[in-house]
Amino acid sequence: MEGSHGLSHVRFSCSKMSGIRWACLSKQVVNILVLSSTALLSLTQAWAEGNRGEGGRFADKASSTSAVRYVSPSGVDSGDCRDLSQPCRTIQYAINKANSGDIIKVAQGVYSYDALVDPCHFLLTRAVVCVLDKSVTVEGGYRSSDWSAPVEDPSLTTIDAQRQYRGVANIGYNAPQSTHMTLRHFTIKNALVSGPTYLTPYDPSGVGAGMLVQHASVNLENIVFENNEARGGNTTFGSGGQADGAGLRIEVIPEGKFGLLRRVVFRNNRSLGGSGPERGGVAFGALFIYRGNVIIEDAVFENNLAKGGNSTGSGNFGAPPNADGLGGAIGLEKGNLVLRRVQIIGNSAIGGDASQVAGTGYGGGIFVEDFDGNETEVVIEDSLFFNNVARGGQAIEGGGAVGGALASANVIVKIERSRFISNTAIGGNSTNGSSAGPGAGGGLYLFAERAGRYDSYLINSLVVSNSVRPGIGGSPRGLGNGGGGGLVIHGKRLDLVFSTISQNSVATNQVLGQAVLVQPWPSPLQPQLLGLLNLSDSIVEGHVLGHNYAAALVVQQGSTAVLRNVLFANNLRHTNQSNIPVNSGTFIILGNVIVLPGLVNNLFYQPGYPHYNYNLLPNSPALDKSDNFTIGLDLDRKRRPSGNLSDLGALEFYPPRAFLPITAR
Repeated sequence: MEGSHGLSHVRFSCSKMSGIRWACLSKQVVNILVLSSTALLSLTQAWAEGNRGEGGRFADKASSTSAVRYVSPSGVDSGDCRDLSQPCRTIQYAINKANSGDIIKVAQGVYSYDALVDPCHFLLTRAVVCVLDKSVTVEGGYRSSDWSAPVEDPSLTTIDAQRQYRGVANIGYNAPQSTHMTLRHFTIKNALVSGPTYLTPYDPSGVGAGMLVQHASVNLENIVFENNEARGGNTTFGSGGQADGAGLRIEVIPEGKFGLLRRVVFRNNRSLGGSGPERGGVAFGALFIYRGNVIIEDAVFENNLAKGGNSTGSGNFGAPPNADGLGGAIGLEKGNLVLRRVQIIGNSAIGGDASQVAGTGYGGGIFVEDFDGNETEVVIEDSLFFNNVARGGQAIEGGGAVGGALASANVIVKIERSRFISNTAIGGNSTNGSSAGPGAGGGLYLFAERAGRYDSYLINSLVVSNSVRPGIGGSPRGLGNGGGGGLVIHGKRLDLVFSTISQNSVATNQVLGQAVLVQPWPSPLQPQLLGLLNLSDSIVEGHVLGHNYAAALVVQQGSTAVLRNVLFANNLRHTNQSNIPVNSGTFIILGNVIVLPGLVNNLFYQPGYPHYNYNLLPNSPALDKSDNFTIGLDLDRKRRPSGNLSDLGALEFYPPRAFLPITAR
């Protein structure tokens, strides 16, 4: 199966990040990189706005030769389905009759598999609906008595795979450039696929349970993927089968096209790696994208799981060597991803168990990587990451945990106006009290393991109440094992601008960066790719949980932090400039760095659980401390002053309003 995780060999004696060398600390670095929303959009419009033919936003507009076909649970599969008074019974029969460009209107009801109309026998797990080498639009929500307009409630029209079948397949077998599916107003549920996907060539991977898109483009609108499961095959040699895309797998979108997902929900989908005699299979979560450009807008990913397979063997075999869980909600390898107004809540990525070496959990919410030298970019705007977990598996050597909300490897990450709240990275337990797995990057873990330009930024955002902790067992690597309660920057550059970093934590046996950890790759003693943090117009506050030696901002030897317009408050130790807890890297202070003494300074209205309200108080010391005029709006899209001093942190001061707990918003 195309797509393979290439990073599970990474261990935690240090972290990964992009190759921004110290020589790059020129005037360009000092002038912090900041882009407006308009500039951000332009970065993706080349492939999102300029390719709106078949496979783009408007690919389903009917031509003069297209036909409308009708389907109803009370219909009969005969004729050509074009008579609205005599609809067909199955969606598949209508697709078989359709020509490219046709629109299929589907009445409310439940649709399941019918072998008599299945054209895709090459799939070992059959699909309730299979589109092969054609372009069609399928819309649910119609009433049999009224075909004029659909009811846009996806619960009314269901593709039910009955825990036996795949939901939908969209495959460009012979004609990928002209294969496209637009699907609207459906719930796809109860799909179950087990590897292998195809018999020849044999591959034990189980992929794309709710929907499988291969060598084709897709538009999904108002779709719910619920209670679907992808299982890697169990094997008798080597490693178990990979599992990915429990809700949806998108694989190799044709050149010049892209995928568009609007108002989609992924809920309670599970990707489970198969078992193997040497190690379990890797697993990617509810949505897996391999070699494709995808835009996701107004979506929810909730309670999805990616879990590496278990093994009674050593847990170390092949490439990747371990049974990792990667991106509980979304996994991406090689491509471009845009998220706008997306909620990623309560998802998990868990490494598989083994005898000797357990798998790592990468990105409880999202995991993105590129390992072939392509330029992969992720843009995130106006989104929420809440209560996601990355967890290591159990073995004599417990697995690591990386990026409770988001983990990226060799990727450009651009984030604006987003919230990372109460996410966790938890190392795996040791089964005999030996080496427990470390946890690193409770909110975000951004790293690079090869030279390249992976400059990233985080603007107008909250990184609050995230945490890391190791598993249960010994910790032979000592206090330096894991860290970065809020985020880790490893071997690359991050511009952190107009953001609030507050109340993140590390465990009592961890010291490296309750708020932020900046490290070179592969280690402070052998720096090859230098970590660089440009921190400006921001607040680092309220970091008191961890070892007594812990510091809120730790910049390790071989890395650099450039500080300008920064407020430190209510931290047990603000930085490691004094070489406590570890030898310091380089700090460059450009001015207006405010350090408040003590631990009782009031800055915000209702910080922490359950409100997470980081609006500034009227007398907050963060008011009017920034002369950065390049960011016109704050986290809530309220205007920052133009030509006057702005406030530090993610939120400009405005009179307070009623503020609901995060779980009620």
